[in-house]
Amino acid sequence: MARTVPFLRLLAVVASLLGLAACGGGSTNSGPFGTIGNPNTFSAVCDPGTQVQLASPTPGQTGVSSNIGSIIVVANGNANTLYNSYQSWNVILQDNFGNTITGGPLSLVPFNSGPHPYGSDFYYSSSIPSLAPGRNWNVGLVQSFSNCSPYSLFGFST
Repeated sequence: MARTVPFLRLLAVVASLLGLAACGGGSTNSGPFGTIGNPNTFSAVCDPGTQVQLASPTPGQTGVSSNIGSIIVVANGNANTLYNSYQSWNVILQDNFGNTITGGPLSLVPFNSGPHPYGSDFYYSSSIPSLAPGRNWNVGLVQSFSNCSPYSLFGFST
């Protein structure tokens, strides 16, 4: 019996660690700059149906002007949900204090000097007001009139 107690303790510790590891995955909309909104209040993450990333400002960029006026994202291809309904999508920004800003509806834009991460790049722009300087901004995509959590892209700092 003396040997059983240490074994049971070890088993309990291993089970606890496995349980913690299983809970630590996080939601699909949390990026290096954090999660936008409370994902527990939404039915699912908004799904653009393709790969999307920030094009301007670039992911992780620092010192971005607070009056940039728009956020540009680049998506992979045009046979997807985002392309078919881009006018009903917006960017949403959240700063490191929890303040959120919703940009205007997406519009297709040319961006020849932008990044080209995919074989078929499509660029979308969303207008935004001036941003507070000295903040980290999480950027996400959200579909208007839907009950979904923003699709996280990454962030930048002003």
